[in-house]
Amino acid sequence: MSLEIDQEVLAALEDDDADKLHVPKEFHVGERDRAYNNDWIMAFWREYFQNSTDAGSKNINITIGTGTPKGFHKNDPSAREITRVVFEDDGSGMPMDVVRHVYFSAGASTKKGQDVIGGFGRARILQAFSQVRYSIRTQDLLVEGDGSEYKAYHVEEAVRRLALWAMNQRSRAALATTSDDKAFLEAAADARYADAAALAAAPGFFKGCRFEVDLDPLHGDRASRRPTIAMMQEKLEAYLTESDLRCRIVVNGVERVRPARKREARRDILATLEEREIPDAWKDNPHIKLLDRPDGKKDVAFGRILVSDETGEDLVVRVAGASMFKRTIYGSPKKLVIEIEPAISREVLTSNRDGLKEAYQRAVDHFAKMMSTDARAALEKKEAKHFTVLAGGRGRRVARRPAMDFSGSVHVSGAATEDGVQGEDPPPTSPRKRDYVGFQRWQFDDFLKDGIGGVPRADFAAFFDALKASPALEATFLGTWHDGTQASNFLTTLQRSGESAALEVADGAMLAFLCNELRDRRLQADLAESRRHADKLSDLHDVPILKEHLRPDAERLGAEKAKERRTKLLSAIGRADPRNWDPASGKGMKPRKILAMWQVAVDACVELLMQTQPRQKPFPYAAGFCFSHPSWQYQPHTGEDGWVNALAKYMQPDSADETRYFLLNPLQDEDFSLAFNPSQPNDRAELISLAMHEVAHVVAPDSHNERFAGALTFMLGKMTPAWLRQVNRSMDAAVSAVDVVFAGARTRIQALDDEPGPRPGEVLMTCLPRDIEAAASLRGPDGTSVLDCERLDMLESEVVGPPPEALAAACAPSPAM
Repeated sequence: MSLEIDQEVLAALEDDDADKLHVPKEFHVGERDRAYNNDWIMAFWREYFQNSTDAGSKNINITIGTGTPKGFHKNDPSAREITRVVFEDDGSGMPMDVVRHVYFSAGASTKKGQDVIGGFGRARILQAFSQVRYSIRTQDLLVEGDGSEYKAYHVEEAVRRLALWAMNQRSRAALATTSDDKAFLEAAADARYADAAALAAAPGFFKGCRFEVDLDPLHGDRASRRPTIAMMQEKLEAYLTESDLRCRIVVNGVERVRPARKREARRDILATLEEREIPDAWKDNPHIKLLDRPDGKKDVAFGRILVSDETGEDLVVRVAGASMFKRTIYGSPKKLVIEIEPAISREVLTSNRDGLKEAYQRAVDHFAKMMSTDARAALEKKEAKHFTVLAGGRGRRVARRPAMDFSGSVHVSGAATEDGVQGEDPPPTSPRKRDYVGFQRWQFDDFLKDGIGGVPRADFAAFFDALKASPALEATFLGTWHDGTQASNFLTTLQRSGESAALEVADGAMLAFLCNELRDRRLQADLAESRRHADKLSDLHDVPILKEHLRPDAERLGAEKAKERRTKLLSAIGRADPRNWDPASGKGMKPRKILAMWQVAVDACVELLMQTQPRQKPFPYAAGFCFSHPSWQYQPHTGEDGWVNALAKYMQPDSADETRYFLLNPLQDEDFSLAFNPSQPNDRAELISLAMHEVAHVVAPDSHNERFAGALTFMLGKMTPAWLRQVNRSMDAAVSAVDVVFAGARTRIQALDDEPGPRPGEVLMTCLPRDIEAAASLRGPDGTSVLDCERLDMLESEVVGPPPEALAAACAPSPAM
């Protein structure tokens, strides 16, 4: 066979176009019905609004109605009855190359920026290809299409083409065999002539996009899937209700008033990813939060959880205010929104944008489970905190598995120390050193709330103030950093550009050095504070003190009321703080008793935990107080919003430190008086219940999940009457020990106190003869009385005689010589 090719044949081959795949409209209709089976009409509106939002539209005009069916190109209209939707915006529009190579190119997209919503390239199936007919007026173009077939012309050429198509339909109308067909085609021709005239009269350049889409109102297996005028209006209203679009929207000539809904941002929602799953572009994107995890994985904050002021169980997933889809969160009292970060929405959403990819769906499922078990914890906002651990003379407790007891008796004691016997722990050691601490500019807001590397922001602020006060590196420990140039650059950046820029300049090793030094200095400062109060803390274990949310909600309470409540709260905190207790004057005796009972309850519950959780490793812990003002939020037990405050808290502030803290709120929410009475059985029972709840969080720190419920259930199973009696006996002993500490003190009696009625000391004085009362008390000019307890004991013995045991000893015969 000869391989020679004639030159004329070769030229003809070069001019010949290859055949192209023809996709019938039925394929697009089937894809629409299958891929968007849940609700393709809602998805139809979503795609249009997303495109307009991405294009920066400020005004959107929508018309929903009917109209005269129009043909396309050489084709007659394919439907006798239509629903016509006109969607017009003032966005950026599309030039010819985007129309041809993107909009009408499967899978292509121009949406690659950080703040766009779409980018999947499937929207056009809903918007155009699966519908009866469509046209797009954008910039200086007109696009007409039916299914996969389309024509795109510049305006001048489009006017001529529309007129030609109208003439062609008029010719076919003349050949129609029935009067109905003739009238139908003539009406379509007239509509085409009207389009040509309107286009010729309009400006040559159209800012934005104007979509005209004809839909078949008879297609669909049920009413909710048939695009009738009523259904299109209903779905449009539902979509706009779910969304929060910041643009002017006019529907059928009536401007839609944006509802005055209030949504409060509560917290980030995090998805856990492997390091290999994180694109490199994310690591340098300031809009994307990546958080380190102890297991080497990363948490990505892919959205924010917003709480609406509307009641309901809907959870709406949105991007830039545009609704993607919604689901039901059972047990939620308010409608919730997850606002996905637009920069990563394409990686988070499925291709249809009506679901989430696996890792992100797991995070939403976990959040839904938390809402069903503990809505308050799931929606809890992060607040600025001040946390201090007062080093008691007896050190930390350490939870260890108790030795088996075969005696049959029930024994409850404090947890054993590291030496395995009840007693004092060695002094606290320096926290575990960090080798690397990461920081990026987007983390600065979190730094202002929670600090970094286990160091609270307040400690960093004090360090920064010291650096600003003295320009010399040697004035602080920064001068000991091995890289003098880096240290100098850090100081200069801090003075010129502020904290955020300085933290960003420091690398991970330098930040670890700063955190280690500040933690060491905090430890030393806490020890120094403890030494100053050694006489008050010598008989105590370490006492953690947490203060948070100390500023009442002035917006709800009013400025004057909030100021008054803050003053009362700070005063009550001062009375309950161990650093202000004074056995010599009797100050702090009642909160000291409450702390003693709380420590007994925690010890007993920790011992139960170690008995019922065989795999739980030993851990150091401490029991103390937490103080806060109630915040306005959802109350799970009532189903309504109201003032909510934590009765107790579980904390492990530093993941590198195994120490756990169990904190009791000892104050009432209303008047900030002490919430517990050491002599009341009900208050003791409440302390035990709270301790058991918080100790169960050791196995499930972040939520009330199955592990938490299992641990709590096993502990409750061990809470026998004998166990409770022993715990109460231990509480009696602890309270008696406090009485011993305060026994030789002078007790100050004031007219105003936490409890109504006279103080016990005043009652005692009224029972004494006047001469004894005068000899035992000193009354000041302000009406305050001071009882000399030792003097009172001596006078009492003179009145009532010696105690029986002393009398028996005095009357006993002398021993034989």
